[in-house]
Amino acid sequence: MYLERKMARWGIAVFMGILAIGLGATPMNVSAQSTGGIGFVNTELILRQTPGYEQADSTLAAERAQYQAEANALQGQLDSAMAAFDQQQLVLSPQAREEKVTELRALNERIQGRMEELNNQDMERQRELVSPLEARIQTVIDGIRAERNLAVVFDVANPNTTIISADMTLDLTALVISRLQAAGTP
Repeated sequence: MYLERKMARWGIAVFMGILAIGLGATPMNVSAQSTGGIGFVNTELILRQTPGYEQADSTLAAERAQYQAEANALQGQLDSAMAAFDQQQLVLSPQAREEKVTELRALNERIQGRMEELNNQDMERQRELVSPLEARIQTVIDGIRAERNLAVVFDVANPNTTIISADMTLDLTALVISRLQAAGTP
């Protein structure tokens, strides 16, 4: 945990440094529109403290317990079938053994399919319950970013998601595209 926090802080420092260099190199008209300040948040902490999160988390935990119970029952069914096959395989004819193996494979495929369905249901339910909370959080973060005239806001909770809100006047995408198109095909 300590190492993860240290690496996340180090990553933020690197991104802030890169951003500071990048902001210093932007054209004057772009940098004049924004102070270029930087902020960061911990979205995991924010989410856990957002009104409605505890209820959503409790609902998800209860539903996951049901999914897990079904998954355990399915795994038990497969384990029982495998154990029965292990006990019987020595007395089975080669043809009967092959039929049992085919049945076990089909059972395993059905169980794996159902477990995938359960996993998909869980992810969909999580999206249903958490997405509205995340949208509210994003709105507040965007508002604070604009209110404080910040260029970008980083999320220190997720090192893979570096910028979660940005001043769109700093977006150089259209400028890069227009220069590439103006240059034509090499």
